[in-house]
Amino acid sequence: MKYKIGTVAKLLGVSPETLRLYERSGILTSERKDGENGYRYYSRLDITALMRARAYHQYGFSIKETESLINTDDLDFVLGEYRSRSHALEQEIFLKQQILRFLNQVSDILERLPAELWTIRRETSPAIFRLEFMKGDELILRPDQMDRFPQWVSLAPFVFPSQRNSWKALLEGRDESFSALGIFKEDAEILGLLDPERFPSSPLSCGTLSAPTESLCTVVDFSGENASCVRYMAHLERYVREHHLTVTGDPICRTFLSMNKKENYRRFRQIWLPVADSPAAQGHILPGAPS
Repeated sequence: MKYKIGTVAKLLGVSPETLRLYERSGILTSERKDGENGYRYYSRLDITALMRARAYHQYGFSIKETESLINTDDLDFVLGEYRSRSHALEQEIFLKQQILRFLNQVSDILERLPAELWTIRRETSPAIFRLEFMKGDELILRPDQMDRFPQWVSLAPFVFPSQRNSWKALLEGRDESFSALGIFKEDAEILGLLDPERFPSSPLSCGTLSAPTESLCTVVDFSGENASCVRYMAHLERYVREHHLTVTGDPICRTFLSMNKKENYRRFRQIWLPVADSPAAQGHILPGAPS
């Protein structure tokens, strides 16, 4: 018994063009009546082959790989392909799990946002690998960093905008900023980016590591293309001055949300400002947006 292409397509929930694609790829073999311009007809075995092809598609095999698996008579070859695909699926599932973990972490930050926005607390900053690529609007990448930059970008969503602002310039009323890509060391370790066997030439090697440091931490909300850190870090500057703290490095930022790009481009940013130990500042919370 032979079945028309339209019947088979409807039966299996695919388009006639999909059947033609499988035929061109060698997965199906149709029979035509009335010459080349006649209807394509498929047999029962073609239908079962197509069902197997759909299963291979769900496994993640390509059309070419599917054709090889369906037309081979080598059992060892099939087993080898299955094992290889199984390993690839394990890696894909692992990555999806880490993406889910990261997304949940950002969601948690958004849930806490009303309580944490513009407040200041003491905490140890996270270790962050950073690759600075712009000073102001000027690109500052070395040739080797330029080559590695796409690899950093490909680490999304784990990689994020990580600006550094000159504290000295801020105290002088200037915004001297260094744009960077950043990734938490914890995430880099989970992804195996620090494993020399998996990544003998890790993209992180052309960046720098901002080590964990006793810091003032705050979350800010600002808008506009040319928003100045002098304003959105004013509460930090005031806190340092009022509590007689010593700033030991430039503030490092993480932009965890950008929105409303068409209008005022609103951004939400975590900031860690390294400071010397000061018991007077422990546990203190300073509410209120900058003036």
